[in-house]
Amino acid sequence: MPQHRSPSLFPRRRLLAATLLLAAASAAHAGPADDEYAAAVASCKAAPKSGTRYVAVTGAFMRPVPRADGGLVARIPIASPVQIECERDGWVRASAEQPAPSIGWIRADLLQAKAPTLASLNADYAAAAPDQRKTVAERLVALAPYQARGHQQLIDALTAAGDAEGARKAAAIRDRLLDPKPERLSGEPKLLFVVERGYVAPVARIGEDGRYQEADAGARYFPPLRGLYFFRNGGADGVAQVLDEALSDVTGEAHVRIAPATARSEQARGLASNFAATAAKPAAAAAVPAAARKAAEDALRAGLRQQKVERAQIERALKAKPDHERDLGLELHSFDAGSAGPVTVATVVWNLPPAGPDQGETSVAASAILEGDGKGGYRVAGSQSDSSAGDALETPRFFERLDLDGDSVPELIFQVGQYEGVNYQIWSRKSGQWKRVYQGGYVGV
Repeated sequence: MPQHRSPSLFPRRRLLAATLLLAAASAAHAGPADDEYAAAVASCKAAPKSGTRYVAVTGAFMRPVPRADGGLVARIPIASPVQIECERDGWVRASAEQPAPSIGWIRADLLQAKAPTLASLNADYAAAAPDQRKTVAERLVALAPYQARGHQQLIDALTAAGDAEGARKAAAIRDRLLDPKPERLSGEPKLLFVVERGYVAPVARIGEDGRYQEADAGARYFPPLRGLYFFRNGGADGVAQVLDEALSDVTGEAHVRIAPATARSEQARGLASNFAATAAKPAAAAAVPAAARKAAEDALRAGLRQQKVERAQIERALKAKPDHERDLGLELHSFDAGSAGPVTVATVVWNLPPAGPDQGETSVAASAILEGDGKGGYRVAGSQSDSSAGDALETPRFFERLDLDGDSVPELIFQVGQYEGVNYQIWSRKSGQWKRVYQGGYVGV
């Protein structure tokens, strides 16, 4: 059975994006430019040169061939190291890891022997002539976008040059970086996003009638510096800000940081939206009461029996601790669900041994949502179970909760592992029962 659980999914997706970028760069060599590209590479191999240099400007364009109008491979950020292969006619052929693994030609005068630092750029700013300070300040902002000093130096340089409009725009960018605000773009419906390992991807759009639908595949949800409301553990927990949209056309997602962090984090996990779903603060995870655990295990046993799982395999599954890399084991989550009271969500995923020598594993999964009955016990208020294999693989895990419809009871969001990606389920409580009201928002590797 293929492994698809999200902790490995998102790094795989990053590698896919890098591969596609490299493929795009290779495509630039085809056609009329093919001979020029081959000649440039051959001349490089004939006179190799090694060493490391660093981008000295806000960003250096890497080209497939050594000329300014020769296409684009990547834009290498300031201070990024590049590994030199050769140098000719004012260009170097080099490889770089940022923003993605790439190789191509960069103008030699955009590189320097040592990486620029805040200290070196501040010294350059102090020594620069008035008409050169804007350039140095732009490099300061590119190197440290979340430090107020560089922004102020840029605003001062633009003001001194009489560029009032430029100073106004620089101040607006400073404010968006240092104090990001969530926003709903003009004409945009209500949207729910998932944040996983520092990436954001759309899950669903919410209609005026409260129904959930697939997000518009052709929409541009991730303009750089866009802010989104961020939620975890059922509460509002700051702002998720889009860092770039480099992946949006490749995998439907973008890098985000959770302000006030200054970079994306592998630990960032939760939900995001373009509307204020709740003002409540995140709630700490609750201990699972013994009565809830027993009721949950009984409910999962019933679900697995529906899938014709033998008793011994059921008991093995219920004793298995969560193994996220293989997407196996039992997970329990308990929390207060507003007016619904205490809720426990239980999920189990297990691989059954092959029935015969020519057959593969079958994955079985069961989920149960339990509510307190007011007498110290718990009742099953929602459940699902399934078995699957191969391309039809589906393994739901509880992901998050958030009150999306404002009825004081959070919706429950499950992440459903699939053959080469994940999608999401939304469950809502109606008339004392939890029902699945949506499944979609597929994100592939």
